[in-house]
Amino acid sequence: MRKAAINAIALLAVGSLALTGCGQKNQNTGEKQAGATSSANLKLSDMNPQSRDKVKDGGSLRYSISLLPPNWNPLSVDGNGVDNSTIAHFTLPTNFDFDENAKPTVNKDYMESYDVKEAADNGGKLQVTLHLNPDAKWNSGRTIDYTDYLATWKANNGTNPAFKPATTDGFNQIEKIEKGAKATDVVVTFKSSYPDWTNVLGASPSVLPKEAVTDPKVYNEGMGSANFHPEWHTGPFTLDKIDQAQKTITLKRNDKWWGDKAKLDTVSFRELDESAQTKAFANKEIDVVDTIITKDGYSTAKQRSDAALREAGHLQWRHFTFNSKAGVLADKKVRQAVVKGINREAIARSDLAGLPVNPKDVMLGNHFFMPGQPGYKDNSTKYDPAAAKKELDAAGWKMSGDYRVKDGKQLAFNYSMLTGVPTSENEGALLQQNMKAIGIKVNLVNTASDTYQKVLQNHSFDTISFTWQGTDWPMNNVRQIYGAASEGSKNPSESNYAQIVDPKLEQLIPKIDTEEDQAKRQDLTNQADKIIWDNVHTLPLYRRVMFTAVPKNLANYGAATFQSYRPEDIGFMK
Repeated sequence: MRKAAINAIALLAVGSLALTGCGQKNQNTGEKQAGATSSANLKLSDMNPQSRDKVKDGGSLRYSISLLPPNWNPLSVDGNGVDNSTIAHFTLPTNFDFDENAKPTVNKDYMESYDVKEAADNGGKLQVTLHLNPDAKWNSGRTIDYTDYLATWKANNGTNPAFKPATTDGFNQIEKIEKGAKATDVVVTFKSSYPDWTNVLGASPSVLPKEAVTDPKVYNEGMGSANFHPEWHTGPFTLDKIDQAQKTITLKRNDKWWGDKAKLDTVSFRELDESAQTKAFANKEIDVVDTIITKDGYSTAKQRSDAALREAGHLQWRHFTFNSKAGVLADKKVRQAVVKGINREAIARSDLAGLPVNPKDVMLGNHFFMPGQPGYKDNSTKYDPAAAKKELDAAGWKMSGDYRVKDGKQLAFNYSMLTGVPTSENEGALLQQNMKAIGIKVNLVNTASDTYQKVLQNHSFDTISFTWQGTDWPMNNVRQIYGAASEGSKNPSESNYAQIVDPKLEQLIPKIDTEEDQAKRQDLTNQADKIIWDNVHTLPLYRRVMFTAVPKNLANYGAATFQSYRPEDIGFMK
């Protein structure tokens, strides 16, 4: 199932980083598979929707996840993972539900209604008033009100560098938050227009309690792996127990919940590696494998007698990130030659071999839009090893034996290869092969997969490949991955792992954030995309197709591109 978008944060797809792939390293594998699905034909939703009266009361649903979150604060930089997003959707507020076309509707469990004063009618400043449901309470018993939104905004808007949010996008567009007629009326005034306001005020979580976000130390560290703080959560489920030894978190029905009673008694999430996930599913030890990404996993999951493999287009995309402060990669000309020497389609063929996907149909040439999505343009740097060689020659890197040398120094960089992660190993081997062909040495550095977030945050890598998960707002999170920490800052965002801050891009970001004409906004975003390609910040490879394994009688859950789900409605059919 598509993970509920977290305030338009592009999520680190932990499972797809640590547990992806195909171990084959032959670039010639992966012809078009029988029954392969193209991007144009991908479903938007495959969830077995059923009314609540057709769903049994009771039962347990057992998820597999890739990593028990190191931080339960999903807005923090080290809590910004897909697994945490999934769990948070069961235990934190969501003001809007989203249909298969990403159209929002009010979730009346948390918000009764809202009013909008458009910028053109309000002195150039968008104003949104949220009328919260007065019955909505944190598990502590305190009513959710404007003070929570105020504290959440202050922690995430970038004005206090002591806070470490995954992104300031959206929050940095707000000028002020005030109390309306009642404490449950939240008046949000933006600095100007802001077409993506539903992300920052309506996704999951729409807000965190002020107790969790007022102090930077509490925000950054107070919800560490052993400190779930159920009193800081809310929703149809609450914490039952965390078993660190078994790497499992179990949620139970929340008796303080004011909405429809959850159909399930319990929901558990168990950390397993990719091959173990599908084996456990086949053996009926777990019930959900959210994203199957290997041939072996796909065939293993189908062995379960009651298996249903639900599929839809995915917002996850595989890529290389290049650290612009690391050795020879600090030279933009070297980075540009490197990407001309990488055969992206061959990597996709190898990664996706054996899955019912045609690699040509999922190649990604844009950092923001998916193929077939309005605004999509292929702005990619094309595979051209001959041109790469010429550029390296011109830059003074001359062949000496198998590799190039300049001023007595060999042209080489490291690739952080996540141990036991087939896709990372596969991509590292193919990168090494591609680079040797143009005279660059790549050292494969074994890196423990459970340390990857620290590796990224500490910038202790030259290049690395992992998966980002996009959101329903493709033009909203430019700053998060590619920009400065805040407007006017020269420091990169916490999630800008390439550490590139480009003045040209910084000029575009405020325009993209506030442009109300959709066509103009798409054009501005593609201008930004071309700058990112030219800088060789990140090299997109391909988008994923989502294959979700569940029991066929599971209702209201499956695979979806944009559509959200209501945890209280998930259950087994009568």
